[in-house]
Amino acid sequence: MSEKRIGQILRETREERKLSVRDISKDTNIAIKFILAMENEDYSQFPAETFILGFLKTYADYLKLDAAFIINQFKMSRIEESQTPSEETVVSVKRVPTIDKSNITTYTIVAFISVAIFLLSYYLYDSIDFSAPEQTEIENIVVKKNKTTKIPDTINFVSQTISENKKVPIILTSDRGVAFSVSNQQCKIFIKEVIQGVNPQDKQAIIGFNIFPEKEVYTFQTKVGEEVILNNEISDLSSLRREIELKTELITDRSAKIQVSMGKKNQKNTQNTTSENSGVVSIQVALFFLKPSFVEFVLDGQVGERGVIPGGEVKQLEARDRLELKIGDGGAVEMSINGKPRVRMGKPGKQVTKIFYKAPNPFNNTEFIIKEIGE
Repeated sequence: MSEKRIGQILRETREERKLSVRDISKDTNIAIKFILAMENEDYSQFPAETFILGFLKTYADYLKLDAAFIINQFKMSRIEESQTPSEETVVSVKRVPTIDKSNITTYTIVAFISVAIFLLSYYLYDSIDFSAPEQTEIENIVVKKNKTTKIPDTINFVSQTISENKKVPIILTSDRGVAFSVSNQQCKIFIKEVIQGVNPQDKQAIIGFNIFPEKEVYTFQTKVGEEVILNNEISDLSSLRREIELKTELITDRSAKIQVSMGKKNQKNTQNTTSENSGVVSIQVALFFLKPSFVEFVLDGQVGERGVIPGGEVKQLEARDRLELKIGDGGAVEMSINGKPRVRMGKPGKQVTKIFYKAPNPFNNTEFIIKEIGE
């Protein structure tokens, strides 16, 4: 699938299902000209990239394709295109300037000065011992691998779903990171900087990883083809409930493409968060999707996931103090809160918004109870 272009994937899938462009337009409310533009990869038809991303996701979801994969392939193609020199640039490099013979004396003087500077530079270079600075630079890079920092304010994060038993490609750029949920923990990953090598394939990226609500960021260094496993055996990630496996596929001057998948669970961090001493309980909600539905989760103030969840999936959510749910189709989802019997979220076709939060128990001031707001 990855060897094919986006437009080819969309068109072949539509044709395999014997659907016409008019059928797609009627069911998705996407104009025919935009459907054809996506299949032909003629993105100049769209007023802005936001429209391209929205239409690609809608079209991919309708065809039951992996929307995250389609969108990431589009973004990766954009990055690769931006790195390709334009014809105008290539021509300008090849263009040889002509020399006016009347200025030959000036060029001779400039050439003489250049030779003198070269000889002086050579002498100084030969007299300097570069071994110490090289060793210092290597030591600094090693320190960066485990140094903790904070998330820069310049990074914007987009939410992405990491499915069970499936590798998901994500694209990180200098100003765009990815937020995802693993075992009800909200994680953020972003690219901190790129270290240039002697050759293009020697580039290395320094990646930042954060677990909400912690403020510190764990950083590690990676190169193309390298696999990294994040787990709670790393001191800065002791609260991580499940291993996260990362494999770097591509590094450019300002971006990185990484495959992300879930590894084994860390048993010591997956226990119920109820405290016997304080009586504090966590808010635990299980959502059972009978049919596809749009959802948005906000856990303790941080967006956990936003998008369409297919029918048949189960989402386990957990928050310490506040959990907000927005369901596009109340009749498509059943809910169980803290082990109680499953109930339908709402009426078919109706949007449902619910908020669960902890409040003091009026009969016991050492405990908390869970209250609900919603329609």
